[in-house]
Amino acid sequence: MEHPCSKCGAMVIDGAPFCAHCKAPQIRVPGPETEVVVTDTTTPSGEHALGPALGSLRPPVLPTHGVQWHQALPAAALGGVISILALVLPLAVWGPAYALGGAAAVFVYRLRAKSARLTPGAGAKIGAASAGFGFAILAIITVGTYVYHSDDLRKAMADAINQMTSRGSDPQTAQQALELLKTQEGLGFFVAFGLSMLLVVFVVASSVGGALCASWLRRR
Repeated sequence: MEHPCSKCGAMVIDGAPFCAHCKAPQIRVPGPETEVVVTDTTTPSGEHALGPALGSLRPPVLPTHGVQWHQALPAAALGGVISILALVLPLAVWGPAYALGGAAAVFVYRLRAKSARLTPGAGAKIGAASAGFGFAILAIITVGTYVYHSDDLRKAMADAINQMTSRGSDPQTAQQALELLKTQEGLGFFVAFGLSMLLVVFVVASSVGGALCASWLRRR
């Protein structure tokens, strides 16, 4: 085997002490090997010793986007109940009562999910969800009254029609409504129509209340 001379590059037989061309010594002294030391970074309990240091480098928890529905649905249910209870107040009838329920749902949601990013759009969604719960309660009560106390419900609707007539409504139209109300099918029609209109008012008012409450909470 041959190797090149380190001085002139001529080929030299392995083991020869000098280069035959330039007479340069060919004794090679091996350098010290570099020892790689691996340090065990695990603690006796098996945990990594750098764990606390790496933990401090973790990014901070940022506010989550969107609505956390597992927190929002209980708040919406409470807001729906508040809407129903607010109907007994003289100054919170219909729209204002439903808006109050939507605002209450958003407020409770903020207390439950403090890391969530609350926007007016998210508040409107939570308010609409509270309207769903509140409308379900009213629908159950109304349908139960229609099934088990239809006469009382018919009388209440007839009184409402007569009041509308006294306030300037068309008497002929009111009389036709009263005639239709005397039949069970007519009463069912009025119940279905009333519930559909109630759902629209409920959702719109509760969404507005939720959006306004969310906007107010963001400025705090």
